[in-house]
Formats: sequence, C-alpha cells, structure tokens
Amino acid sequence: MNELYIIFEGSIDLDSAKKLYNSLSSVDPQKHKRINLIFSSSGGNIYLGFFLANVIQNFKIPIRIHANNRIDSIANIIYLSAKERTAEAYARFYLHGASATIIEGYKKDFEEGVNSLKVENERIAQYIADNTGLSIDDVSKIMEGRGSKSAQEALGYGIVKSIGHLEIPPHLTDRIEIPYIVVKNEKNKNA
Repeated sequence: MNELYIIFEGSIDLDSAKKLYNSLSSVDPQKHKRINLIFSSSGGNIYLGFFLANVIQNFKIPIRIHANNRIDSIANIIYLSAKERTAEAYARFYLHGASATIIEGYKKDFEEGVNSLKVENERIAQYIADNTGLSIDDVSKIMEGRGSKSAQEALGYGIVKSIGHLEIPPHLTDRIEIPYIVVKNEKNKNA
C-alpha cells in the first residue's frame, strides 16, 4: 500500500478548504494506508477550520499532520485534529482567541458580537484542552497571552507529539499556487 503526501501552505478560506476536502475525499482507502499532511497555515475562517478538523478526525484513513513552518490561529485546531502530530524543530505555533471586525450596528448587535467572540474562544479553548491534556484555564491563559510557541514548547504542552524532520519524497515538485497544495503518492517499499 502507498502513503499519500499532501502539502498544504496557505490560509484557511473557502477555496483552500474545498481543495483540501476534495483532495482527502478523492483518496482511495484500498490504495493508501496513511495520509501525511505537511501543513503550514496563517489561520483564517473559524468555521472552516472546525469543519476541516472534523473531516480529519473522522477520516477513514489515518492522517498524520506534520507542522513544517507555522501553525497560527485556527490552524491549531486543524493540526490538533490528527492523532499523530509531528513538527519540524523550527516550526512555531501561535495561539490566540477569536477576533471580529465591527463596522456598524445597533447596541444589541455589538453585544451579540461580544457574546459570539466569548463563545468562539470557549470552544477553541475546549478543543485545544480536549486534544492536549492542558486544562481549559491553561489554554485560556495561553490564548490571552497571544504568544508564539516554539515546537519544543508546543511539545511540552502536548500540542506536538514528536519533533523531527519529515523527508518529503523528491518527486513532489508540482504545486498548485495559493494555497500551495500538492497531492502525490509514495510507494511503501516495505509492503
């Protein structure tokens, strides 16, 4: 059986979410024993991030996510959706709460906006806690601090499970730009 490598670099928006979802949906479980998602993202849409996390968590083939650069904002939720999580030693993780741009509206609209941010922060913190072993209070403090964490710090928090270099097979040269997503097969030489 083959292992499939998907390289994802970009923000989490409707276009990139569709491309990643379609790439995963096209995988034949008879041909692939594992998917290696080599992942770097500046974050993006919260709803799409949770959607992709749900897809990955419930996928019929095991998915390993390897952080190869930065995992920012909602990309942390996607990263944490994999049971097997690895990272390059130079990867970094940026955790923070939800944000919103409020342009105009009535007082009730602003109040609902603030409440919505509170709920989003709570569910992000809950998801991180559920998938790391950190307490919700510890996660909330990290998010409020809005700080970047090295791969080594993320390992200590239980975000990363192991640090090491993932060798990408040399034939992975074709790229679809913005976001960069490459889908290639790698033959398992031990099978």
